[in-house]
Amino acid sequence: MTISTVKLQSSGYLVNGTMGVPNDPANRHYVMVQEWIAEGNTPAPEFTALEIEANIQQGINDEAQAYLSKTDWYITRHAETAVAVPADVTTARAEARESIV
Repeated sequence: MTISTVKLQSSGYLVNGTMGVPNDPANRHYVMVQEWIAEGNTPAPEFTALEIEANIQQGINDEAQAYLSKTDWYITRHAETAVAVPADVTTARAEARESIV
């Protein structure tokens, strides 16, 4: 097997974009990856900076959307009965909407 690329993964390595290699010294492909590294090659990180940023934003989006869903009943109640939505809820809902990308 010729190794062109290696990417770190939590359970080992992703070799040539398709083959998962576990962190197991008894695995012959693991040994090949270690030799590839010993030759001066460097595995790519598990996540790029852009992927990390996207994952963080997705967490923010999920949290904001969950808050909006949890407080939707205030809006429904206001529409049906004209009972005011508490100011803190209105403010927090606006902040949640603004944080979603």
